[in-house]
Amino acid sequence: MDLERRRWPPEPTAGELKLLAEVAVSRVWTDGPWTAEVERRMERLTGAPHAVAFNSCTSALHAALHAMGCARGSRVAVPSLTFAGTVTGAAHIGAELVFTDVRPDTLTLVDDPPEADLVIAVDLHGVPHGLPRDRVAGRPVLTDACQSIGTLWDGRHVGAVGTHAWSFSSAKLVAAPDGGAVTTDDAGLAERLRELRDYGVPAGASRSNAGVVWAGGHNWRPSELTMAMVAHRLAETGRWAARARDVTDRVHAAMDRAGLWHQTAAGPAAPAWHKIRFGVPGWHPERADRLERALAGAGVPTHRWGRSPLHLHPAFGRAGGDRPPVAEAAAAGTLCLGTEAAPPMTWNDDEVDRVCRILETIVEG
Repeated sequence: MDLERRRWPPEPTAGELKLLAEVAVSRVWTDGPWTAEVERRMERLTGAPHAVAFNSCTSALHAALHAMGCARGSRVAVPSLTFAGTVTGAAHIGAELVFTDVRPDTLTLVDDPPEADLVIAVDLHGVPHGLPRDRVAGRPVLTDACQSIGTLWDGRHVGAVGTHAWSFSSAKLVAAPDGGAVTTDDAGLAERLRELRDYGVPAGASRSNAGVVWAGGHNWRPSELTMAMVAHRLAETGRWAARARDVTDRVHAAMDRAGLWHQTAAGPAAPAWHKIRFGVPGWHPERADRLERALAGAGVPTHRWGRSPLHLHPAFGRAGGDRPPVAEAAAAGTLCLGTEAAPPMTWNDDEVDRVCRILETIVEG
């Protein structure tokens, strides 16, 4: 059992290599048919009426913030337990980041975020946040859904309502060299996003200095090579999401038998688990360190994703103010099973069974 051997992202198939060669020979490398095809397929997958592709999820978040009216000095509530890319765009815009605590069960944003002009909620590890998907207390909500493609809520894709930013980077369920998208049920927002990703020039217009109508526009257009691979791999979303759910259900059952804590999903959610996050009862950092070493000794890798919550991060943190206690404790005292190069959904059934036995044995010992 070699659970650290690289298994993800999947190697390109012969068909994908042939497709990429055809795209390269076409010399249509941006603004081409594969960008449009990814947008159509994202609309079908999520049920959202509009999709706009970008060169990364970070760019998608940045553009969505601009399009939703975020400006210098805007207050943006965001969970402290998330990746830096969630807030990179807001930081560049000059927004005031209001770092907020997370729920102790789902590790997603608390149900009553503080007063702000806009809320960025994160579907952490594929677990949907519990806030309304469009607005909360009159404030617009932007969902960082980079880890939740394939996740369902009450039988519908989690992206069916509201505005979501998605990732196609190499560690994600739909894995490509990079790429991202925004889905939304707001037609006006989608139109602004198309302008913003192309220097601020209205979609379909001739690109020139005279055509720029948005000062916040950038060159956020995706590569056709990347979009061709994304379009091909979107067809496998359901299969990989089902596999992630099956493996996580089995591992969570073993963790329950062993008395370990693990992240849960609230309500009618069916996550396509991006990570399996767990820890000892009470999230004691010292005991978590011992568990990490014991699992490594037994051949079960773990990693510490998000160990530095953003309110303590030197690039984003602030002096003084309230410190989110749940985010700090979860960051210090919980682990993620497997690695990004060999996530649990890529393990075969025998390997999953063995990991479950090891979890129970180590904790019992």
